Amino acid sequence: MFIAIEGVDGSGKSTLCAILAKKLGATSYSTPPKKYLSFRERVDNNASPEEHYKFYRNGIYDASKEIEVIIANKGKVVSDRYWLSTYTYHQVMGAQVSMNDFSQIILPTITVILTINENIQIDRILARGMTAGDKRMLDQQKELATAFYQNVLKNGIPFLMIDTQRFTPEACAEIIIKAVEL
Repeated sequence: MFIAIEGVDGSGKSTLCAILAKKLGATSYSTPPKKYLSFRERVDNNASPEEHYKFYRNGIYDASKEIEVIIANKGKVVSDRYWLSTYTYHQVMGAQVSMNDFSQIILPTITVILTINENIQIDRILARGMTAGDKRMLDQQKELATAFYQNVLKNGIPFLMIDTQRFTPEACAEIIIKAVEL
C-alpha cells in the first residue's frame, strides 16, 4: 500500500502523514529525499521555474526507487507529497510540465488531497515560519488548490479529498483508513 498525501502548504500534510503512518504501521516518507535537502533552500531561493522543476522531478524519481524498495519488502508507505505536488506546483509556476515526466515512477494506491480555507492556511504558514518555498508560492495558493483538483480529475487519478479544517488529524487518518479498506 502506498498513500500519497498532497495539497497546498499549511494544509496539514506532515502532521497527517505521521499519524497515518503510525496507525497503519507504515513508513512515513517525505519528498524530496534526504540527499536533496542540503540543496533545497538554494534551489527554492534562486532557481528558475524550469531548474526548480528539474530538481524536484529528479527527487521524485529517486523517491520512487526508495519507496519501491520499501513496498517490495512488504512495507506500506505514507508519503508527505509526491509527484502530483511537483507537477501541480510547477504547472502553476509556469514551468513546462508533462505527465510523461512521471511515467516511469511507482504510483500511489491512492492520492489524498488536503484542502483548507485560505485564511487558516496562511495563518498556519506564518505560525510555523515561512520557508523559501512558501514565500515563492504564497500569492498562488488558491490557484494551486484548484489545480490539484483539476489535475486528479483530468488524469483519472484515484483520490480522496479531505478538508482539514473540518476534521482533526486523527479523524482524517480514520477517513483514509476506511477508504483504503474498501
